[in-house]
Amino acid sequence: MKNKIYPTRRRYAIFIFFLMTTATIIGGLSTAQVAVNHTLDSIVALIPLTQQNILRDIVTNQITILDVDQSKTSVVVLVSSQEFAWLSAMNLAPSVVPDDIAIQQGWKHTAEFGRDFHSYSQMTTALQNIADTYPDITHLYNLGQSVQGRIIWGLKITDNPDIEENEPEVRICGLHHGNEFMSAELPLNLAYHLVQNYSVDPAITDLVDNREIWIIPMVNPDGREADTRYNAHGIDLNRNYGYMPENSNPYSEPETQAMRNNALQNNFVLSLSFHCSGDVVNYVWNYKTQPVPDNAAVVSLSNQYGSHNGYWVVEGYDWYQTLGDCNDFSYGCRGDMDWTIEVQDSNIPQAWNLNRDAMLEIIDAANMGLTGVVTNANNGQPIPATIWVDEASWPCFADPQIGDYHRVLLPGTYTVHYRANGFAEKTFTVDVESGDPTVLDVDLNPNDQYFAYQVTTCDYYAPSENYQNNPTEGISILGQPDEVYASLGVSGSIIVDMTNNVTDLPDAPDLKVFEGDGTTDGYSVSVSANWNGPWASLGAGMGTSEFDLVDGSVESARYVKIIDDGTGSPSEMNPGCDIDAVQNLAAESANQPPNIPTQPNGPGSGQSNMEYSYTTTTTDPESQQVYYLWSWGDTNGTWIGPFNSGAIAQASHTWAATGNYTVKVKAKDIAGSESGWSAGITVRIQSGPLIEIGEITGGFGVSTTVKNIGDSEASNIPWTITLDGGLLLLGRQTTGMIAKIQPGFSPQIKSDFILGIGPVTIKVTADVAEKTASAFLLGPFVIIKK
Repeated sequence: MKNKIYPTRRRYAIFIFFLMTTATIIGGLSTAQVAVNHTLDSIVALIPLTQQNILRDIVTNQITILDVDQSKTSVVVLVSSQEFAWLSAMNLAPSVVPDDIAIQQGWKHTAEFGRDFHSYSQMTTALQNIADTYPDITHLYNLGQSVQGRIIWGLKITDNPDIEENEPEVRICGLHHGNEFMSAELPLNLAYHLVQNYSVDPAITDLVDNREIWIIPMVNPDGREADTRYNAHGIDLNRNYGYMPENSNPYSEPETQAMRNNALQNNFVLSLSFHCSGDVVNYVWNYKTQPVPDNAAVVSLSNQYGSHNGYWVVEGYDWYQTLGDCNDFSYGCRGDMDWTIEVQDSNIPQAWNLNRDAMLEIIDAANMGLTGVVTNANNGQPIPATIWVDEASWPCFADPQIGDYHRVLLPGTYTVHYRANGFAEKTFTVDVESGDPTVLDVDLNPNDQYFAYQVTTCDYYAPSENYQNNPTEGISILGQPDEVYASLGVSGSIIVDMTNNVTDLPDAPDLKVFEGDGTTDGYSVSVSANWNGPWASLGAGMGTSEFDLVDGSVESARYVKIIDDGTGSPSEMNPGCDIDAVQNLAAESANQPPNIPTQPNGPGSGQSNMEYSYTTTTTDPESQQVYYLWSWGDTNGTWIGPFNSGAIAQASHTWAATGNYTVKVKAKDIAGSESGWSAGITVRIQSGPLIEIGEITGGFGVSTTVKNIGDSEASNIPWTITLDGGLLLLGRQTTGMIAKIQPGFSPQIKSDFILGIGPVTIKVTADVAEKTASAFLLGPFVIIKK
């Protein structure tokens, strides 16, 4: 969360002045101790920024920042008691912000505050109702599950939601931080606005017909239910992404993995990520002060957004530095211009009115610039190409399934390069005008050159997180050698996705790393079939070097990790090894096998004797059709297909017995060359419907909810409410049947009229689920004992 400070009370201004004066008297910093990271929300504290490096020290020690005022005279942080003690020991003069001020500023809120906002279950119901009501223009996806098993929902809105079309894709998400309730409401309001005005408002109809709009209101459902900033592991999800991450374990959480997978499956052009509280349009970069190559377009669109609401428009780093956030990942790894939009934390109608037109204009802007389709000149099949513009040198990715690309550009003349593994590059001079995009379809001729395709994780090392002496970019490692380098920093690292498998050639090197900017530096190389390992070491290199998979005892790999050897000075310009390119030598041989399929996507839990469906996809280097073989954990299927290269493939399976099963998949081309196995997912199969009984409540009768916590529809669920004990005249047992419950739904059940007196035990059953509560009857009134 980033937000401005609005000192609306004189008491607050005096409070800050007192803190500033106190800190000036206390003086310099101590360096004898280190901070202790916390996992629970606790203390809101204000620290005066009396010295230039205080804010950087706070970032370096991973203290959670809630607020930095525009003049950078103070910072508000959320800390544990141990961290508060550490800040005091460091002579940073932290002072506890009084609760009434913290509540007024949106740094804390009361229990009553949340009543105006959707809970997770209410949000689930709202999204399911939209999908059920508007099936022709929406599709609701299960993007993955949170730490505690809650589904992260993604609602796709477009005119043909079940078909991949040539149209730009936009993502609107909220609630990375679980206690920022408003950040979930604006994406939901946008969804309602789009579906309710479709075929009524011509402008809305045009957006839905010609864009693919993804709405992800709650990235952090566990945090929402617990009313905490963090997920259930105590992790700040907006510091857990993999482009210049905050720590050495990016994408460690299922929530950020789900967001990453969604970004890999959809080539988003523009994105918005909502946070609270403040009035800010925050654009990339967040990790360093240098502007992005697309700065002209980014600033133009940022100012356009701010013109609707008067929000402060600022580059993230110039406000305060963050590491491992969603914005930098989106742009750094996927070429998606992504903003953090800080909004007020109360008054939903006002917040919606301030942001509605700005959001719609961002969706509209996704179609500005240059667009087209990239195909194989020999057979017309789509190609997963990258599009590079000299004047804004950052990759744009063509969709592997249909080959369309969408590059946001301001009006002007550009030099554009079309590159793809296994194909010769083509270059064009293109004029882009305002209004409708310039359309340029390109076909590429096959060749035998294969290089790194995209950045998975980029973790330059920089002392005190100061990147000013290293302006190089991670994407410089992609493509053929061009004497433009990615300098990793001393002990820094990068992981690249080769897309095409690196296979072990007999008695020959398989991989070549191009290093050097005039000096020779050392590094180590590891490979894996999966982005997160396990990693097999191929050894160390010095300068440009070749590597053989046999040295790592592996037959094939897709991902390459390079780590600087730790020598040299971290303060020199462009420190660490300087990587120009990574070449797949093995892929230059004839008829490469298909790439390793994506991790299967589908339910993570279910019940026995029910059928469940899973999807995957892969591409073939020669654009051949492919077949898939599924391993279900209890048996292997048979080869199914053929499917076009890059197309989504679906398979279904029924498990007869309960247990945990690993589902994975491999592919082969029409020539019979097989890929390796994909990463697996674990599926938990139980014997009955996955039913959970909610809190038992009293009043005039007994009521509760019956929730379907599984991934498939539960049907014909019997339930009972039974009271035992006391003097009961009426209502000892109520029974019923629920015809069906969709995943995530929680229908209410209620007892018949009850009349009695005295203590009772209430027992509720629903299918195999059971829950009890103690209560006291006072005539028709039921009092639940806590």
